[in-house]
Amino acid sequence: MHRVLVYRRKFLPKSETFIYEQLLGHQRVQPVVLTRRQCNRKDFPYWPVYVRRRFKGLAGWLKKQKFACLHARFGTAGVELLPHARKAKLPLITSFHGFDVTKRVQQDSRYRRALKRLFRHGKAFTVVSKHMKRQLIRLGCPQKKITVIRSGIDLGKFPLQPPQPVVDGAFRLLSVGRLTEKKGMDTLIKAFARIRRKYPRATLTIVGDGEEKQKLRRLIKRHRLQHAVTLRGAQPHHEVGRELANCHVFVLACKTAKNGNQEGIPNVLMEAMAVGRPVISTYHAGIPELVKHGKTGYLVPERSVAKLAKMIKRVLKEQDRWPDVVIRAREQVERRHDIEKQRAKLEDLYLRVLKKQR
Repeated sequence: MHRVLVYRRKFLPKSETFIYEQLLGHQRVQPVVLTRRQCNRKDFPYWPVYVRRRFKGLAGWLKKQKFACLHARFGTAGVELLPHARKAKLPLITSFHGFDVTKRVQQDSRYRRALKRLFRHGKAFTVVSKHMKRQLIRLGCPQKKITVIRSGIDLGKFPLQPPQPVVDGAFRLLSVGRLTEKKGMDTLIKAFARIRRKYPRATLTIVGDGEEKQKLRRLIKRHRLQHAVTLRGAQPHHEVGRELANCHVFVLACKTAKNGNQEGIPNVLMEAMAVGRPVISTYHAGIPELVKHGKTGYLVPERSVAKLAKMIKRVLKEQDRWPDVVIRAREQVERRHDIEKQRAKLEDLYLRVLKKQR
């Protein structure tokens, strides 16, 4: 069986379940992990994981280990691994996920130049959406080298749940994501303040941690929402599933950050749709490829507090429409974001690259 080396500089941040899920369950190749630093081992148990803080002599080690192919997770990792891949004469696949085609490109001219070399010498590239494919082509990547491999979820971990009854307008709204600018949690809290005027018993739970926590706490206090909005902090994956099952509506108000940072397609939207909760999000990056407005969920423009509040009110009012929307949403996730199907596409790509190499 072919051994594929998967490189993630830090293995593995809690928010990167999508990378972990694509490591598991391969039938035709054996993925082996290389990292500079290992963390969250209980959340992401995996073997073998090689930790090398320095890459001196890496090419010789790669040859000795008899790897057939290298796979860098994020464009930054591809740039880092390319000289060692060339020296070892091994094919390199690079997966792009979000900031590596937006924020980093805008901020770092050296990285932009390094991408040109990566596009020239890298054998293949993966993206999670058609939107990201267009971004990569604009940066100079040959279209024929790009494969869309969508993020996927383990549908067995997120079974379709019966709807939660709503008692006396006590709607439970949920959002999950890092407390960072591009997740738009500030937009959501401002919109929720308007929701409370019509639905004074509604609550909002936000799961996640990050650099905007104090800013969001001040915003909650300013709008006198201390008893209505709960910041739960980062939670393990199984707890996110419990929160999804317990909520009535899921909201994620993503936006392009001031530094250009964008999403790929957040996996938590797929999870909410799989569980059977109506989702409200934004026309941002690849999200419209997952959430079809009025069919599998609801979308509003980025950064619009007024339009987000109006859409949430509409969805809360139209409970009779929820069953049709959530069934179509579940079908969409089963069709296009089943981890087993996406993992098989990744295996096919590995084998195509290896066949060309031979």
